[in-house]
Amino acid sequence: MSSSSKHTGRLEEPFIILAVLSLLGGSIWLVVRAPLLLEFYYSNELLALTHTFTLGFVTSLIMGVTYRLAPMALFVLPRSRRWARIHFWVHALGVLGMIFYFWLPAWHGLAWSALLVLCSALLQLYVWWDIRFPARGDSWVARYVLTAMVYLVVAALLGTWMGVRKGMPDLLPSIGGTFTGFLFAHAHLAGLGWVTTMILGWHLRLWPRTQGNRRLWPVRYAVLQIGTLGLIAGWLWNLPGKPLFATLVLAVIIWHGWGAFVGFVRGRAREGELAALVMLILAASAGLALALGLPQAADPLRGRIQMAYGLVGLVGWFVLTIVIFAFKLFPMWVWQECFGADYGKKPVPGMRDLYHHGLKRVSQWAYVLGLCMSAAGIVAGYLPVLQFGLGLILVGTLTFLTNFVRMARWALLKMEFRPTPGDWDEFRRLFP
Repeated sequence: MSSSSKHTGRLEEPFIILAVLSLLGGSIWLVVRAPLLLEFYYSNELLALTHTFTLGFVTSLIMGVTYRLAPMALFVLPRSRRWARIHFWVHALGVLGMIFYFWLPAWHGLAWSALLVLCSALLQLYVWWDIRFPARGDSWVARYVLTAMVYLVVAALLGTWMGVRKGMPDLLPSIGGTFTGFLFAHAHLAGLGWVTTMILGWHLRLWPRTQGNRRLWPVRYAVLQIGTLGLIAGWLWNLPGKPLFATLVLAVIIWHGWGAFVGFVRGRAREGELAALVMLILAASAGLALALGLPQAADPLRGRIQMAYGLVGLVGWFVLTIVIFAFKLFPMWVWQECFGADYGKKPVPGMRDLYHHGLKRVSQWAYVLGLCMSAAGIVAGYLPVLQFGLGLILVGTLTFLTNFVRMARWALLKMEFRPTPGDWDEFRRLFP
């Protein structure tokens, strides 16, 4: 979406376009190559597909939305528009390179692409380094956002180290540990440290039902960080205590979502918002079971649960939450830019008129039902159920993107609103 601010105009658009294209491509890829999800979790094509979602969609969209949301909500501007533009191109080249070279596979190219992703994470931290000022004050949202950006740098650093060791093993020394441990640490740095910390932080500003008692926000933040760092350290150095830290993560997630559950029961929260948090709780619960050694390593069911755990976290928590945020933020931004100046002067559509509400519900429920069926198909090892579930996820993606185009056409395509005689009658009634 184009920005109305002279300071941040259009910095977010390339990131968002890259994100929606990645979501579309990844969803189609999932359907076409559904058997991948019944195989071992570490394969070149599956890693390429995973990074299509995690880097191409989730990370790109968060980076883009930050260019619009941080000035509005945290009153912080990017330090340099020039470096912000460079940030996009470095990020895009790194993301596309990682997907392509994982798919080939070509390890030298992957190492260079991972280095570009690390540079992208560092550029994001540089461009938004002024968020440290509200973070030092009383803004817990800023603390979450800045913490998440630091986690992304560390996740990218570990990913770059693994990529370089894979492509050019003589260039970097070994630092001990196991490759599986590094892989799981990298995944939790990205999933818990980067994405989940960022989303939970913005929830405090954008979703009041998750706020709870403000005096306990420091405790909630501290428990999340202790649990995240404990899990990462446990995977990196094979330390004991992973079940304890996984319990802390699950506890803080339930704590965070309790207000949303109460709001839903009282009729003040929508089912889509609650469904995303339920998916996060289910993913965290599966993570705790795996940390407890359930099922045991020798049981074939363990690998299937690990795969379902990843899918529920990726699509059920990341994608569904971002889709919900999109309907909260994008209509407001498009309306402000394209119609705000004309409000009261001539007929303009309302924010809720910029998208189709039926399609919105279809996209959310298609994601939820598709994800449940896909996870069940993975755990049962039954391909037809998995394929049907992934087909529903694709339906959710297509309906969401249809609504996205309905919203974005006014800003990206510069379409002109043509009021009908009925619109003029309504306008004259409201503004006699």
